[in-house]
Amino acid sequence: MLFTEVLLALQDRKDCYLAAREVTSTVIRQLLSTQAKPRIEPKQISQTTAKVLKRLDKQAYLRYLAEHPSLQAVKK
Repeated sequence: MLFTEVLLALQDRKDCYLAAREVTSTVIRQLLSTQAKPRIEPKQISQTTAKVLKRLDKQAYLRYLAEHPSLQAVKK
């Protein structure tokens, strides 16, 4: 599901499939490296994904925020 959401956010890029794969890998790597608890909350996944997208593609980041209203207050 994460890959699909990232792919939709990156849909306007010519390399959307490659970019979505790389973003998904980066998000998973960051979550696994910073987690001490065995459970990762959905909000943590969304926040990490938004941060990665913001660094890669501003338009994709904004599209992702539009799909996740709970993150709009977190815009960093």
